[in-house]
Amino acid sequence: MKSGVTIFFVLFVLVAYLRHAENKLVSFPESREALIPVRNHCIERVHTDPKLIDNAVKGNFAADRKLECYYKCMMLNTKMMRNDKIVERLLYDLAEFAVVEESRTVFRKAVENCHALATKSMDGCKLAYEYVKCLYEYDPVIMFFP
Repeated sequence: MKSGVTIFFVLFVLVAYLRHAENKLVSFPESREALIPVRNHCIERVHTDPKLIDNAVKGNFAADRKLECYYKCMMLNTKMMRNDKIVERLLYDLAEFAVVEESRTVFRKAVENCHALATKSMDGCKLAYEYVKCLYEYDPVIMFFP
């Protein structure tokens, strides 16, 4: 199953690249839609209650270990996290090359705003959860995980 998710991510990046080549970049709603198979994989793997995830997407982040690990799973499967560390370079590259122009600046500023958190040394599940929460609190529009 892991190889299937990796293949999906590669296809997602390829689609984003092709869309960029056509000057049609990916919006946050489009990224949420594209990442639904990864969401389903992470729910199955971590056994997270989908209601907790749906509430978090709306800004109600519950203090729940499985929700924290869901976000780690999402970040690992999208290559935004490696070895319990946030891969900020990838996030900056996404802001520059994959995100629609009207969202580019706010996404870049959100990544900058959450930089101190991204460089903290902590448990990977907790770090992923706190980082996604930080991005959401900066601007809910940029919530790209479903």
